Amino acid sequence: MIIDGPGRSAIPPGTLFFSMSFDRLLLLLATLAFLGALGHAVVALRKGQWKESRWHWLPMAAGFALQCGFLYLRGQDHGRCPMTSLFEVLVFTGWSVVLLYLVVGPAYRLSLLGAFTAPVVAVMQGTALLLLPDPPSPKIAPNPWLETHAALALIAYAAFALACVTGVMHLVQARLLKKHRIRALFHQLPPISDLAKAIRRLAAFGLLLLSLALLSAVPLGTSISGAKLTSTWMVWMLYAILNFLMWRHVVSARVISWMAVGGFVVPLVSLWIVSVK
Repeated sequence: MIIDGPGRSAIPPGTLFFSMSFDRLLLLLATLAFLGALGHAVVALRKGQWKESRWHWLPMAAGFALQCGFLYLRGQDHGRCPMTSLFEVLVFTGWSVVLLYLVVGPAYRLSLLGAFTAPVVAVMQGTALLLLPDPPSPKIAPNPWLETHAALALIAYAAFALACVTGVMHLVQARLLKKHRIRALFHQLPPISDLAKAIRRLAAFGLLLLSLALLSAVPLGTSISGAKLTSTWMVWMLYAILNFLMWRHVVSARVISWMAVGGFVVPLVSLWIVSVK
């Protein structure tokens, strides 16, 4: 049985439609909104009717609002930031990805970024809803330093996720150019130089946030396990190297895109490590 509020009992993985709590219903609706955004983009591209419009942002904005509702209810339930399990960590990271997309997309005129971002967030939230247990939060006093550390780290991972998605767009664009396949998708993708610039700035922004997260962990002393800090430092080192290579122009933009895409495996694994109790 699922109990809303502070007395909520553990929810087994796969609990979706039956005995669904209101917060999980919001999360399900958010996931459907992101799938709707993807479906809309695919249909518009196939028909050659994609145009830069605020209407393409609405499904993503609706999904984001539903995510905010989920996190607000969980925060009220826990009395602190809802990052108490892998289930909630995935959702918070997905929320951070959409937040950065809504900020970064207009700045770089990357409206099609939503079509690439939506399935990533939908998979993260679908995994949480279908495959992960949702245990009740232990009742402990809030720790501002710990919550700041965790929130900054997860938003940094969201920036790395968007760098990964932008890297995929860059590789698709480069392949279409190489094969001389000038199709509807090609005309809707941003210029390849803009994509390369977005990867650089997202990776740098993520590294800055992760550096702040590690600094905020200093007052915590031994409150964070060695495995969690080690995994976070590994992510920091990976993206420090990536940023150095981009700054020095040591490798091509194509190689940087592959590194942004493949390198995101490390933060994904780190998400599981930092969520282990």
